[in-house]
Amino acid sequence: MSNNQSDTPCCNNIFQNLTLVSNSSSSAQEQQQLPKNSLSEPSTPRTPAETLRMSKEVEQLINNNHEWSKRMTQEDPVYFSQLAESQTPKFLWIGCADSRVPAEKLTGLGPGELFVHRNVANLVVHTDLNCLSVVQYAVDVLKVEHIIICGHYGCGGVAAANDNPELGLINNWLLHIRDSIFKHNDLLQNLPRKRMLDVLCELNVVEQVNNLGNSTIMQSAWKRGQKVDIHGWVYGIHDGYLRDLEITAHSRESLEANYRNSIAKLKEKDV
Repeated sequence: MSNNQSDTPCCNNIFQNLTLVSNSSSSAQEQQQLPKNSLSEPSTPRTPAETLRMSKEVEQLINNNHEWSKRMTQEDPVYFSQLAESQTPKFLWIGCADSRVPAEKLTGLGPGELFVHRNVANLVVHTDLNCLSVVQYAVDVLKVEHIIICGHYGCGGVAAANDNPELGLINNWLLHIRDSIFKHNDLLQNLPRKRMLDVLCELNVVEQVNNLGNSTIMQSAWKRGQKVDIHGWVYGIHDGYLRDLEITAHSRESLEANYRNSIAKLKEKDV
């Protein structure tokens, strides 16, 4: 894997808030410039012009959908009727909620080909019933053959976990990444900031592969001989390329070995 520069961390919605802090220094003065919680201030009445603008923005999405539906039907008259019968994806994608990382587009797959779960910073947490329910359905019912955990460089969630600003509820979620920071402090502490955040994005993916592989869902699937591989990838928003972190696991034994090898490779790269 090549040395990669961090993407510019400017994400939509919550990622904008994360990035504002992660790009700033740790001084109290700069952190005070963060937007205040909207609940702490009275709401401003919406003007007629704002109401019209927002209505048109949402209406445009419906129009886009209708145009897409017509185009797909023209290309293949039975496209939707066949799609409605069933889904048989071979892949489960666990990725970041960042709007710049559209799973189907960057893998060249269409509807019905990729089962998707996304959250802030592509985490697999053993207490997250949402994620684990998706995994169990994908493995036990859909019988997917590949699970891809994909992070991305310039992840606002990863940067915020490192900088630890006060963001509210999301701080609890990001504690899982902070655990990885403390665990791999010897690898991260002497790196320049941009390189450190890139490595942390990679480490986060490696740790999530390890988390998923150690779940009862995957352990049971492998024990009964089900052929399903877990892959760890990272996406470069700055160039559009996916990178394989070479931590693919197809059994408990391969998971343990490849996890150790992946950590060792990251350490060797930055010696």
